[in-house]
Amino acid sequence: MPKPYPHRPHRIALAVALTLGSIELSTAQQAELDTVIEAPAKKARATPWPRRDDLLAIKNFIGPMSHAVNAAAPEPIESSIPVISAPPAPEPVDLYADLYEFPETPDDSRLPNLPEKVAERIAAEPVINDLLATGNLIPAMEQHDQVQETPDTPSEPVNGDAPLTFEDFANADTTKRTTASGRYTSIDGVSLALGDANDLLIINKGASFSGEIQGGDGVNGILLDSPESGVLGQTRNFLGLRVARGAWSLTGKGDFDVGAEVLSGAKLFNMGSIAGDVDVLEGGTYGGHGEVRDLFVRGTLMVTEALGAPHVKGDLILTQDATLSYAVTAAGQIPTIVVDGVADLWNASLNVAALPGSYSTSNVYTLLRASKVGGEFDRVTSNLAYLTPKLFQSETEVMLQYARNEVPLDDFALDDNSENFALSVVEPAASANAAITALLGSTVDTAANALDQLSGYSTANLAKTTLNSDAPVSASMLSAMRQLDDAYSKPGRRSSSPRLAAGSENEGRVWLQALGHGGKVDRDFDALQHSTKGLVMGADWRVDEEWRLGVIGGKSDTRLDSRTLDGRLDSWHLGAYALRQNGPMSLRLGLSHSSHDGSTKRRVAFNGFSDNPKGQYDANTQHAFAEVGYNVGRDVYTIEPFANLGYQRYQRDDYKEKGGDATLKVLGQTRNNVNSTFGLRVAKLNTLNNGIKLTPHLSAGWKHTYGEVLSHTRQKLATGGTRFTVEGAPLDRNSVMLDAGIDLSLSARHTLGVGVTGEIGTDSRNHGVTGQWRMTF
Repeated sequence: MPKPYPHRPHRIALAVALTLGSIELSTAQQAELDTVIEAPAKKARATPWPRRDDLLAIKNFIGPMSHAVNAAAPEPIESSIPVISAPPAPEPVDLYADLYEFPETPDDSRLPNLPEKVAERIAAEPVINDLLATGNLIPAMEQHDQVQETPDTPSEPVNGDAPLTFEDFANADTTKRTTASGRYTSIDGVSLALGDANDLLIINKGASFSGEIQGGDGVNGILLDSPESGVLGQTRNFLGLRVARGAWSLTGKGDFDVGAEVLSGAKLFNMGSIAGDVDVLEGGTYGGHGEVRDLFVRGTLMVTEALGAPHVKGDLILTQDATLSYAVTAAGQIPTIVVDGVADLWNASLNVAALPGSYSTSNVYTLLRASKVGGEFDRVTSNLAYLTPKLFQSETEVMLQYARNEVPLDDFALDDNSENFALSVVEPAASANAAITALLGSTVDTAANALDQLSGYSTANLAKTTLNSDAPVSASMLSAMRQLDDAYSKPGRRSSSPRLAAGSENEGRVWLQALGHGGKVDRDFDALQHSTKGLVMGADWRVDEEWRLGVIGGKSDTRLDSRTLDGRLDSWHLGAYALRQNGPMSLRLGLSHSSHDGSTKRRVAFNGFSDNPKGQYDANTQHAFAEVGYNVGRDVYTIEPFANLGYQRYQRDDYKEKGGDATLKVLGQTRNNVNSTFGLRVAKLNTLNNGIKLTPHLSAGWKHTYGEVLSHTRQKLATGGTRFTVEGAPLDRNSVMLDAGIDLSLSARHTLGVGVTGEIGTDSRNHGVTGQWRMTF
């Protein structure tokens, strides 16, 4: 571990000289010198970290400070401010508790509308010749432009071993404190010019300056104290800068000869240059590509591609409490910290923040380059999930390279699908796959999402969405048969049952029904929505007194949409049905076959990797049902309890997606389901005065599915993996079926009908709208 650097006395003398320049000394006041400028006791460090003497100078001038800044006047001044010199006053008055904005007046030492009894601020001419450091009188290194020596006034030693701090400078009676807020325009390139006094400029409330800020003569400092943050441009004749609150960008160059300090919770991004040293306290943050003399960090030193890396003309010291936060890119082109002097790491922490991208274990990053590197980083952390940074250090450089750690891929899986995919990846053979390379370069926050997308879980939901899109076809056949029901009537009594709205029972019939059906298959975070539009045409005729037969044909188009998948089903439907009517008892039978031409397009995008695999497949479905109903209604009323037993089958062929390295080979799938539905249907025939017959109807039922309801699909990554299983949303074990509509008999042969359907299950929602036209012959 390097030894602490010795402090140079002339640096200490300069810092104290600049600080004590804020106090007016005269022959009459010299006897009270010790009581006026007595320095506070210097607190010793718990651990004496090494630091250079020129870093001590800035610490002494801009030391720790518990600052309290009053709010500025409510209305900002948007005009430029002329150079102002404060007139002398008979006695000093401390206006530190009344900070204010600059008024448009030649005398900025007064608050607007203050009582005349408030005295003006005293502008003192600082006089410093010789200073005492560690008990000995040491000549100043040089006389500052603002420091003038009072004739015939010898310098006296100052008791104590610590120079004055920023608080002493800010609280001195001879320091003029001025608050700036609002917008300041520029006149001849100058937005604000202070006078010849010792000035402390406090910038808060989002102050902005379009031109230069001039400190004028005297000893001057700037305090940035606003949580609103902002930009500090070009300044001149300011010795010190303190950032107390907010995140500030410094774009000016060459000012602040003593330096700057960043307090806890504050941020300073140096995009220009600071002539002196910078001290970053614990909890403070410093960054930017600007130059600085020496940099002493106890907080965070931030390096990003946008901000760049600092150029330290002198030495860089990172204490044990310091953190170097380095943002790296997959391309390997990152800014490097350049230190002309010595870089002392002193067991600091290194936090490597990896930006999105596919990281290679062959990339080498140069983090720091100096004339000499002392010490080493004690703790190295990274946000990558499966890669660990390893440091290589020489006498002049610190370099970083990533290596695969021992974390299994499935460690970040959030569900069984992601875990199954992760376990199917074969390493290191899969490293040639760009998708797997991007996965290995995922951060802790993005690894779970990457696994989820690569698993392609949406393919497991294709079966359920296809079966749901077919449901309206079977519903159309049932609707057509129920409209032919006879109401139970006594022998010899003419029935006026609702089925008369559909025409005579002795005639054949053709019907046409338009379908509009939609719904969604629920998942915890990604619902697969489907919408179907189609047309079904049917015809039926009476075979004998009890039986009626019919056939149907139809065409439908279904769109699928979710967060990760777009799809389409082009379907053709064929079917047949039969109705047996025996008094109040009705038996309804139906069978349909549908052929589906399906296509899918998945979206895979994570960590800089992007792919759009496309799939094309063939599938078919079969539906069969048998329903028994018993009409207990009379005359114009139908009240029919019913029981329905149904069978569904889905079969899909194998297919392989086309695309990049995220493509999947999806194996075929077959599933069979049996369900039952128990419910009640009611209807009422209404005959209007003009002879038109109106029949509203409503049915409700409870559907239960038997056997296996889970939906599984076997698939594998096209390159670099083995087969794995993904599970989709299960079929609803129980659901509620609703159907409501109205039939309108326009004439003896033509009838119109409209209806709405719904199915509400534990895992899915389906709804539909139908419009039907029927003609008897």
